[in-house]
Amino acid sequence: MSEDTINQEGQVASEAKDVLDVLPEDAELLTKINSWLAESKDFYITLYDAQKKAEDYYLGKQTKRDQVPQHLSNFVQNRIFESVETILPIVTSKPAEFIVTSPDISEVGPAKAKKVQMELSNLYDEIMVSQKLEDASRSALCYRFGVLKPEWDPSTDKPTLKFVRSQRIRIPNYGGRFVKQLPYVIEKIDMTYQEIKDFFGEKVADDLSSMSAPEGSAESDMDVNKRIWTINEVWTDWWRAWKYENKILKKEKNPYWNFDNVENNHLSRPSKPYFLIAPFSLGKSPVPETCLVEQAIPIQDALNVVARIIINHGNKTGNGAWLVDSATMTKEEADQIRNEPGIIIYGKDVANPNMLRRDAPPPLPAYLQALWDSLNASLDNLFGVHSTTRGERQGKETARGRILLKNADLGRLDYIVREIDRAVQDIGNYFVQMMKMYYTDPRKIKYRGAAQGVEGMEEDTISSLDIEDGVEILVKSGSTLPKDEVSEADQALRLWELGAIDPISLYEKLQFKNPEQSAERLMKWMMGTLVPV
Repeated sequence: MSEDTINQEGQVASEAKDVLDVLPEDAELLTKINSWLAESKDFYITLYDAQKKAEDYYLGKQTKRDQVPQHLSNFVQNRIFESVETILPIVTSKPAEFIVTSPDISEVGPAKAKKVQMELSNLYDEIMVSQKLEDASRSALCYRFGVLKPEWDPSTDKPTLKFVRSQRIRIPNYGGRFVKQLPYVIEKIDMTYQEIKDFFGEKVADDLSSMSAPEGSAESDMDVNKRIWTINEVWTDWWRAWKYENKILKKEKNPYWNFDNVENNHLSRPSKPYFLIAPFSLGKSPVPETCLVEQAIPIQDALNVVARIIINHGNKTGNGAWLVDSATMTKEEADQIRNEPGIIIYGKDVANPNMLRRDAPPPLPAYLQALWDSLNASLDNLFGVHSTTRGERQGKETARGRILLKNADLGRLDYIVREIDRAVQDIGNYFVQMMKMYYTDPRKIKYRGAAQGVEGMEEDTISSLDIEDGVEILVKSGSTLPKDEVSEADQALRLWELGAIDPISLYEKLQFKNPEQSAERLMKWMMGTLVPV
């Protein structure tokens, strides 16, 4: 162990002792938390207003739709929803590829690292991390940031992952790019009487139920079992506490850090279990100053305005009136003419343009169509999802041209994927910290033998002893970005034509089930020894 590592661990141990020795009493803790709530209030309100507007546009409540008079069109072409939901399957379609490296270069170290790697991959599937990433990524695109919270699940005796709505989080508007640089995180959680009783104990539950609900509120006359209490869960790196109004319900040391044996931790220091997916940040705080949906709102407004002009114009020009000369037919005959919606004008000389006339409105100027096309292109460029990525075809396109266009979009989306990969890597390290603390007894771990170069399913065991000091948890860059199978196949065929690739690699790129067998049959056929069975 290096001298720097020893000094760092000693500093962490000393800092933990100092912090916990002065852990505030309830009264002082209340003052501290209340000051944090007051400090973050203005930022929270401003952020919430921006998030609410972005949410409305995502849901299609756009361009003052509810204020448009009934006789005019309130049409909305929700390109924002379309673009967001096109991006999400792309950036979250593949599971992250964890890479665990051991500081021990002997045979034992890599074997232990592989166990940790397979356990992380299994957890990824078991607790449906992909679904949580979808929710957090959608939140990042609409609300500026998405929140993921690793937790220990006593029911499964394994780590789990929780998606937290951005509106439930209170943080200060300073501290740098990452949550670990913040002094605190406050999460609003809703709990029933039974949940409070199970978590905090019966006494705390009874105390809260005895506290009267605000007079005139919907809960004032509600049965206690139907009431919901909104409680603030407050985290720092070293401790967490729960507060309801002016009462501390519970406080404790950070449960995901080994205070008794500081050297027996995977992480270099304790940290809050909150990780953000927050692209497009200027680095002033963990919460970016904008998001894709907010940037798209002016373009979406312009699209809606142009579309409504076109529809309103069409309604006017398509609702022409009949002009019927009384000399041509009787009133009864004219009444049989129908072209709804519209009107019939009947009378002497009404068809004489000098007597009565209705001029049709002028045709739409050509620039409206050009503006419409330009706005759609601008929105596609903003989100990085053009027609090829959405599966549409525009004009005459070659297969290779479509591949190049789609790859250009994937290059744009790679930035969001890197942000997701970073969050997944941080979560993976937090999971390993929990495993090092709580995997005290060996437990079974299953993985497909194909990952080890053999067929079938293999089984092994893993415990905290398999997590060595200095083990590194990484996520392969861009591993969650989907592969373009058509592009890979096209490239493989071109290399085969140039004689720059072997047949087994070719068949692997073409996703043959048995590339080795197919290559062997090719060789036999070329030598004239292939005999039909």
